[in-house]
Amino acid sequence: MSYNSGLTIFILLTGLILCPFAAALDSPDEKNNIILPGNENHEEPGIIPVGILLPQSGFISDIGKEYEDAFGIASNEYPGSVLMPVLMDAGSDSKTSVAAWNKMKTEYPNLSIIITIASWTTNAIYPEAAKDGILHIALGSAVVSQNNDSDRLVRFTPGVEQESPVLAKFLKQYDRVLILGSDNDYSNGYIKALESIIPEKIAGIVKYDPDRLEKSLDTETISENNPDIILLLSVTEGGKVIGIIREHGISVPILGTRVIERNTLLDESAAEGLIFTTPALDRSYPFFNQYLEQFGEEATFYGAEGYDAMMNLYKAADACKDDTGCLSSWFTNYSYNGTLGEVKLDENRVAFYPIEFRVIRDGKFEPFYQTVNS
Repeated sequence: MSYNSGLTIFILLTGLILCPFAAALDSPDEKNNIILPGNENHEEPGIIPVGILLPQSGFISDIGKEYEDAFGIASNEYPGSVLMPVLMDAGSDSKTSVAAWNKMKTEYPNLSIIITIASWTTNAIYPEAAKDGILHIALGSAVVSQNNDSDRLVRFTPGVEQESPVLAKFLKQYDRVLILGSDNDYSNGYIKALESIIPEKIAGIVKYDPDRLEKSLDTETISENNPDIILLLSVTEGGKVIGIIREHGISVPILGTRVIERNTLLDESAAEGLIFTTPALDRSYPFFNQYLEQFGEEATFYGAEGYDAMMNLYKAADACKDDTGCLSSWFTNYSYNGTLGEVKLDENRVAFYPIEFRVIRDGKFEPFYQTVNS
Protein backbone atom coordinates (compact mmCIF):
# COMPACT_ATOMS: atom_id res chain seq x y z
CA MET A 1 0.00 0.00 0.00
CA SER A 2 1.43 3.33 -0.96
CA TYR A 3 1.95 6.02 1.64
CA ASN A 4 1.23 9.19 -0.28
CA SER A 5 0.54 12.34 1.69
CA GLY A 6 1.91 15.84 1.70
CA LEU A 7 2.86 15.39 5.31
CA THR A 8 6.56 15.81 6.06
CA ILE A 9 7.18 13.17 8.69
CA PHE A 10 10.09 12.96 11.04
CA ILE A 11 10.62 9.43 12.31
CA LEU A 12 12.71 8.93 15.39
CA LEU A 13 14.20 5.46 15.48
CA THR A 14 14.48 4.26 19.05
CA GLY A 15 15.94 0.87 18.31
CA LEU A 16 12.60 -0.64 19.27
CA ILE A 17 11.42 -0.76 15.66
CA LEU A 18 12.92 -0.34 12.24
CA CYS A 19 11.55 2.40 10.01
CA PRO A 20 7.98 1.18 9.35
CA PHE A 21 7.65 3.37 6.27
CA ALA A 22 10.47 1.79 4.32
CA ALA A 23 8.35 -1.14 3.16
CA ALA A 24 5.37 1.08 2.40
CA LEU A 25 7.24 3.49 0.14
CA ASP A 26 7.07 2.71 -3.56
CA SER A 27 9.91 4.79 -4.94
CA PRO A 28 13.21 6.46 -3.94
CA ASP A 29 11.52 9.84 -4.48
CA GLU A 30 9.01 9.09 -1.73
CA LYS A 31 11.84 8.26 0.64
CA ASN A 32 12.98 11.86 0.38
CA ASN A 33 9.98 12.83 2.54
CA ILE A 34 11.55 11.07 5.52
CA ILE A 35 14.22 12.81 7.54
CA LEU A 36 15.99 10.56 10.00
CA PRO A 37 17.37 11.56 13.41
CA GLY A 38 20.55 13.55 13.19
CA ASN A 39 19.56 15.13 9.88
CA GLU A 40 16.68 17.27 11.00
CA ASN A 41 17.01 20.77 12.43
CA HIS A 42 15.22 20.59 15.77
CA GLU A 43 15.47 24.32 16.32
CA GLU A 44 14.33 25.58 12.91
CA PRO A 45 12.88 29.07 13.43
CA GLY A 46 9.13 29.37 13.02
CA ILE A 47 8.56 25.61 12.91
CA ILE A 48 6.54 24.04 15.73
CA PRO A 49 7.18 20.33 16.32
CA VAL A 50 4.14 18.24 17.26
CA GLY A 51 5.17 15.04 19.00
CA ILE A 52 2.97 12.08 18.08
CA LEU A 53 3.37 8.89 20.12
CA LEU A 54 1.86 6.34 17.77
CA PRO A 55 1.44 2.54 18.18
CA GLN A 56 3.47 1.46 15.14
CA SER A 57 4.30 -1.91 16.70
CA GLY A 58 2.53 -4.33 18.99
CA PHE A 59 -1.00 -5.67 18.94
CA ILE A 60 -2.70 -2.35 18.02
CA SER A 61 -0.25 -1.32 15.30
CA ASP A 62 -3.03 -1.43 12.68
CA ILE A 63 -4.88 1.23 14.65
CA GLY A 64 -1.75 3.35 14.67
CA LYS A 65 -1.55 3.00 10.89
CA GLU A 66 -5.12 4.28 10.47
CA TYR A 67 -4.40 7.31 12.65
CA GLU A 68 -1.21 7.97 10.72
CA ASP A 69 -3.01 7.81 7.37
CA ALA A 70 -5.73 10.15 8.63
CA PHE A 71 -3.11 12.62 9.89
CA GLY A 72 -1.61 12.60 6.41
CA ILE A 73 -4.93 13.46 4.75
CA ALA A 74 -5.46 16.34 7.19
CA SER A 75 -1.94 17.62 6.64
CA ASN A 76 -2.50 17.70 2.88
CA GLU A 77 -5.11 20.36 3.54
CA TYR A 78 -2.60 22.60 5.35
CA PRO A 79 0.50 22.78 3.13
CA GLY A 80 3.14 25.12 4.46
CA SER A 81 1.82 24.97 8.03
CA VAL A 82 4.12 25.94 10.89
CA LEU A 83 3.36 22.57 12.48
CA MET A 84 5.88 19.75 12.00
CA PRO A 85 4.45 16.34 13.00
CA VAL A 86 7.08 14.09 14.56
CA LEU A 87 6.07 10.43 14.69
CA MET A 88 7.57 7.97 17.12
CA ASP A 89 6.64 4.37 17.81
CA ALA A 90 5.07 4.12 21.26
CA GLY A 91 4.28 0.42 20.87
CA SER A 92 1.20 -1.13 22.42
CA ASP A 93 2.19 -0.97 26.09
CA SER A 94 3.06 1.67 28.65
CA LYS A 95 6.74 0.63 28.97
CA THR A 96 7.40 1.26 25.28
CA SER A 97 5.38 4.47 25.47
CA VAL A 98 7.56 5.84 28.25
CA ALA A 99 10.75 4.96 26.35
CA ALA A 100 9.39 6.75 23.28
CA TRP A 101 8.42 9.79 25.36
CA ASN A 102 11.87 10.01 26.88
CA LYS A 103 13.44 9.84 23.43
CA MET A 104 11.03 12.49 22.14
CA LYS A 105 11.98 14.88 24.96
CA THR A 106 15.66 14.35 24.25
CA GLU A 107 15.24 15.13 20.57
CA TYR A 108 12.81 18.01 21.18
CA PRO A 109 13.46 19.48 24.64
CA ASN A 110 11.22 22.50 23.96
CA LEU A 111 8.25 20.46 22.76
CA SER A 112 4.98 22.32 23.35
CA ILE A 113 2.43 19.96 21.75
CA ILE A 114 2.10 16.19 22.19
CA ILE A 115 -0.48 13.77 20.77
CA THR A 116 -0.88 10.38 22.45
CA ILE A 117 -2.86 7.38 21.25
CA ALA A 118 -4.23 4.67 23.60
CA SER A 119 -5.16 5.06 27.25
CA TRP A 120 -1.95 3.51 28.60
CA THR A 121 0.19 5.90 26.59
CA THR A 122 -1.90 8.92 27.56
CA ASN A 123 -1.78 8.01 31.25
CA ALA A 124 1.98 7.37 31.16
CA ILE A 125 2.69 10.78 29.62
CA TYR A 126 -0.05 12.86 31.24
CA PRO A 127 1.57 13.75 34.61
CA GLU A 128 4.71 15.24 33.09
CA ALA A 129 2.89 16.92 30.20
CA ALA A 130 0.48 18.52 32.68
CA LYS A 131 3.30 19.69 34.95
CA ASP A 132 5.21 21.22 32.04
CA GLY A 133 2.17 23.01 30.57
CA ILE A 134 2.30 21.07 27.30
CA LEU A 135 -0.80 20.99 25.12
CA HIS A 136 -1.68 17.29 25.28
CA ILE A 137 -4.16 15.89 22.77
CA ALA A 138 -5.38 12.40 23.73
CA LEU A 139 -6.83 10.12 21.05
CA GLY A 140 -8.12 6.58 21.36
CA SER A 141 -8.04 7.13 25.12
CA ALA A 142 -11.35 6.31 26.76
CA VAL A 143 -9.86 5.93 30.25
CA VAL A 144 -7.69 8.83 31.43
CA SER A 145 -6.45 9.40 34.99
CA GLN A 146 -6.83 13.16 34.89
CA ASN A 147 -5.94 14.77 38.22
CA ASN A 148 -4.26 18.12 37.49
CA ASP A 149 -6.63 21.10 37.42
CA SER A 150 -4.11 23.21 35.52
CA ASP A 151 -3.40 20.68 32.76
CA ARG A 152 -3.80 21.47 29.08
CA LEU A 153 -5.28 18.14 28.09
CA VAL A 154 -7.69 17.88 25.15
CA ARG A 155 -9.63 14.62 24.95
CA PHE A 156 -11.19 13.81 21.58
CA THR A 157 -12.34 10.39 22.79
CA PRO A 158 -15.47 10.61 24.95
CA GLY A 159 -14.40 8.51 27.86
CA VAL A 160 -15.75 5.75 29.95
CA GLU A 161 -17.82 8.45 31.70
CA GLN A 162 -19.96 8.86 28.57
CA GLU A 163 -19.99 5.33 27.24
CA SER A 164 -20.43 3.24 30.40
CA PRO A 165 -24.02 4.44 31.04
CA VAL A 166 -24.87 3.56 27.42
CA LEU A 167 -23.41 0.08 27.87
CA ALA A 168 -25.10 -0.35 31.25
CA LYS A 169 -28.51 0.54 29.83
CA PHE A 170 -28.10 -2.08 27.12
CA LEU A 171 -26.78 -4.74 29.52
CA LYS A 172 -29.58 -4.30 32.07
CA GLN A 173 -31.84 -6.49 29.95
CA TYR A 174 -29.56 -9.45 30.78
CA ASP A 175 -29.12 -11.27 34.10
CA ARG A 176 -25.57 -12.60 33.84
CA VAL A 177 -22.98 -10.37 32.20
CA LEU A 178 -19.44 -11.63 31.82
CA ILE A 179 -16.79 -8.96 31.18
CA LEU A 180 -13.86 -10.11 29.09
CA GLY A 181 -10.77 -8.02 28.37
CA SER A 182 -7.04 -7.62 28.77
CA ASP A 183 -5.30 -6.20 31.84
CA ASN A 184 -4.73 -2.57 30.81
CA ASP A 185 -5.99 0.92 31.65
CA TYR A 186 -8.76 0.75 29.05
CA SER A 187 -10.31 -2.54 30.24
CA ASN A 188 -9.80 -1.80 33.92
CA GLY A 189 -11.47 1.60 33.57
CA TYR A 190 -14.61 0.13 32.04
CA ILE A 191 -14.70 -2.71 34.56
CA LYS A 192 -14.52 -0.26 37.46
CA ALA A 193 -17.26 1.93 35.98
CA LEU A 194 -19.65 -0.94 35.29
CA GLU A 195 -19.04 -2.52 38.70
CA SER A 196 -20.37 0.72 40.19
CA ILE A 197 -23.39 0.98 37.85
CA ILE A 198 -24.64 -2.62 37.44
CA PRO A 199 -22.83 -4.70 40.08
CA GLU A 200 -25.80 -7.06 40.39
CA LYS A 201 -25.57 -8.00 36.71
CA ILE A 202 -21.88 -8.92 36.57
CA ALA A 203 -21.46 -12.69 36.76
CA GLY A 204 -17.71 -12.69 36.31
CA ILE A 205 -14.61 -10.97 34.94
CA VAL A 206 -12.04 -12.79 32.82
CA LYS A 207 -8.77 -11.24 31.60
CA TYR A 208 -6.27 -12.35 28.99
CA ASP A 209 -2.89 -11.31 27.59
CA PRO A 210 -3.32 -10.08 23.99
CA ASP A 211 0.29 -11.03 23.20
CA ARG A 212 -0.38 -14.61 24.36
CA LEU A 213 -4.01 -14.80 23.38
CA GLU A 214 -4.52 -18.49 22.67
CA LYS A 215 -2.70 -19.59 25.81
CA SER A 216 -4.11 -16.96 28.17
CA LEU A 217 -7.78 -16.83 27.12
CA ASP A 218 -9.54 -19.02 29.70
CA THR A 219 -12.64 -20.25 27.89
CA GLU A 220 -13.32 -22.80 30.61
CA THR A 221 -13.83 -20.05 33.19
CA ILE A 222 -16.04 -18.16 30.76
CA SER A 223 -18.28 -21.22 30.37
CA GLU A 224 -18.34 -21.89 34.11
CA ASN A 225 -19.71 -18.39 34.74
CA ASN A 226 -22.69 -19.29 32.54
CA PRO A 227 -23.16 -15.80 31.06
CA ASP A 228 -26.13 -14.80 28.93
CA ILE A 229 -24.05 -12.02 27.30
CA ILE A 230 -20.35 -11.18 27.08
CA LEU A 231 -19.10 -7.59 27.19
CA LEU A 232 -15.90 -7.80 25.17
CA LEU A 233 -13.33 -5.09 25.95
CA SER A 234 -11.05 -6.01 23.07
CA VAL A 235 -9.25 -3.82 20.56
CA THR A 236 -7.46 -5.13 17.46
CA GLU A 237 -7.47 -8.67 18.82
CA GLY A 238 -11.28 -8.71 19.06
CA GLY A 239 -11.84 -10.87 16.00
CA LYS A 240 -9.44 -13.55 17.25
CA VAL A 241 -11.03 -13.50 20.71
CA ILE A 242 -14.49 -13.99 19.22
CA GLY A 243 -13.21 -16.82 17.02
CA ILE A 244 -11.72 -18.66 20.03
CA ILE A 245 -14.90 -18.16 22.06
CA ARG A 246 -17.10 -19.57 19.31
CA GLU A 247 -14.71 -22.50 18.66
CA HIS A 248 -15.25 -23.53 22.29
CA GLY A 249 -19.02 -23.64 21.89
CA ILE A 250 -19.81 -20.37 23.66
CA SER A 251 -22.70 -18.97 21.63
CA VAL A 252 -24.12 -16.17 23.79
CA PRO A 253 -24.42 -12.63 22.35
CA ILE A 254 -21.30 -10.44 22.41
CA LEU A 255 -21.31 -6.68 22.95
CA GLY A 256 -18.22 -4.61 22.19
CA THR A 257 -17.20 -1.01 22.70
CA ARG A 258 -16.13 1.41 19.97
CA VAL A 259 -12.48 0.36 20.05
CA ILE A 260 -13.30 -3.08 18.65
CA GLU A 261 -14.36 -1.65 15.28
CA ARG A 262 -11.84 -2.78 12.67
CA ASN A 263 -12.43 -3.63 9.01
CA THR A 264 -10.68 -6.96 9.61
CA LEU A 265 -13.64 -8.01 11.78
CA LEU A 266 -15.65 -8.47 8.59
CA ASP A 267 -13.23 -11.26 7.59
CA GLU A 268 -14.00 -13.17 10.78
CA SER A 269 -17.14 -15.26 10.20
CA ALA A 270 -17.48 -15.85 13.94
CA ALA A 271 -17.99 -12.09 14.43
CA GLU A 272 -21.39 -12.27 12.73
CA GLY A 273 -23.95 -10.75 15.13
CA LEU A 274 -21.42 -8.74 17.13
CA ILE A 275 -23.02 -5.56 18.47
CA PHE A 276 -20.79 -2.61 19.36
CA THR A 277 -20.93 1.08 20.16
CA THR A 278 -19.49 3.65 17.79
CA PRO A 279 -19.71 7.40 17.18
CA ALA A 280 -22.48 8.38 14.77
CA LEU A 281 -19.98 9.44 12.09
CA ASP A 282 -20.92 12.01 9.46
CA ARG A 283 -19.86 10.12 6.35
CA SER A 284 -20.86 12.99 4.07
CA TYR A 285 -17.41 14.51 4.71
CA PRO A 286 -14.92 14.14 1.79
CA PHE A 287 -12.42 12.58 4.19
CA PHE A 288 -14.15 9.22 4.01
CA ASN A 289 -14.00 9.00 0.23
CA GLN A 290 -10.40 10.22 0.25
CA TYR A 291 -9.45 7.55 2.76
CA LEU A 292 -11.21 4.83 0.78
CA GLU A 293 -9.57 5.91 -2.49
CA GLN A 294 -6.08 6.12 -0.99
CA PHE A 295 -6.06 3.06 1.26
CA GLY A 296 -8.70 0.73 -0.20
CA GLU A 297 -10.87 0.40 2.89
CA GLU A 298 -13.39 2.38 4.89
CA ALA A 299 -12.10 4.62 7.66
CA THR A 300 -13.42 3.72 11.11
CA PHE A 301 -13.84 6.11 14.01
CA TYR A 302 -10.06 5.94 14.63
CA GLY A 303 -9.36 7.62 11.32
CA ALA A 304 -12.21 10.07 11.79
CA GLU A 305 -10.95 11.03 15.23
CA GLY A 306 -7.38 11.46 13.98
CA TYR A 307 -8.50 13.59 11.05
CA ASP A 308 -10.73 15.84 13.18
CA ALA A 309 -8.07 16.27 15.86
CA MET A 310 -5.34 17.20 13.39
CA MET A 311 -7.60 19.54 11.37
CA ASN A 312 -8.58 21.41 14.51
CA LEU A 313 -4.99 21.55 15.75
CA TYR A 314 -3.95 23.21 12.47
CA LYS A 315 -6.73 25.77 12.90
CA ALA A 316 -5.76 26.40 16.52
CA ALA A 317 -2.09 26.81 15.58
CA ASP A 318 -3.04 29.40 12.97
CA ALA A 319 -4.45 31.48 15.81
CA CYS A 320 -2.09 30.61 18.65
CA LYS A 321 1.18 29.26 17.19
CA ASP A 322 2.90 27.42 20.09
CA ASP A 323 1.29 29.43 22.93
CA THR A 324 -0.09 26.49 24.90
CA GLY A 325 -2.25 28.70 27.08
CA CYS A 326 -3.88 30.13 23.97
CA LEU A 327 -4.21 26.66 22.42
CA SER A 328 -5.83 25.30 25.56
CA SER A 329 -8.32 28.16 25.64
CA TRP A 330 -9.04 27.67 21.94
CA PHE A 331 -10.26 24.12 22.63
CA THR A 332 -12.23 25.06 25.76
CA ASN A 333 -16.03 25.12 25.31
CA TYR A 334 -15.45 24.60 21.61
CA SER A 335 -18.00 23.13 19.19
CA TYR A 336 -17.68 22.07 15.58
CA ASN A 337 -19.25 19.78 12.99
CA GLY A 338 -16.82 17.20 11.63
CA THR A 339 -16.35 13.60 10.64
CA LEU A 340 -17.22 12.59 14.21
CA GLY A 341 -20.57 14.36 13.87
CA GLU A 342 -21.67 17.27 16.03
CA VAL A 343 -18.85 17.60 18.54
CA LYS A 344 -18.81 19.66 21.72
CA LEU A 345 -15.74 20.02 23.91
CA ASP A 346 -16.70 21.10 27.41
CA GLU A 347 -15.01 23.39 29.91
CA ASN A 348 -12.49 20.60 30.60
CA ARG A 349 -11.83 20.11 26.87
CA VAL A 350 -13.48 16.68 26.80
CA ALA A 351 -15.34 15.91 23.58
CA PHE A 352 -18.91 14.67 23.51
CA TYR A 353 -20.79 13.47 20.45
CA PRO A 354 -23.63 11.06 19.62
CA ILE A 355 -23.05 7.34 20.07
CA GLU A 356 -24.91 4.61 18.21
CA PHE A 357 -24.98 0.84 18.17
CA ARG A 358 -23.92 -1.09 15.09
CA VAL A 359 -23.97 -4.79 14.30
CA ILE A 360 -22.13 -7.10 11.93
CA ARG A 361 -24.81 -8.60 9.73
CA ASP A 362 -24.12 -10.61 6.56
CA GLY A 363 -20.48 -9.54 6.66
CA LYS A 364 -21.26 -5.83 6.80
CA PHE A 365 -21.41 -3.12 9.46
CA GLU A 366 -25.03 -2.04 9.83
CA PRO A 367 -27.02 0.15 12.25
CA PHE A 368 -28.51 -1.69 15.20
CA TYR A 369 -31.72 0.33 14.93
CA GLN A 370 -31.16 2.51 17.94
CA THR A 371 -29.11 5.60 18.70
CA VAL A 372 -28.14 6.58 22.20
CA ASN A 373 -27.01 10.12 22.98
CA SER A 374 -25.34 10.74 26.30
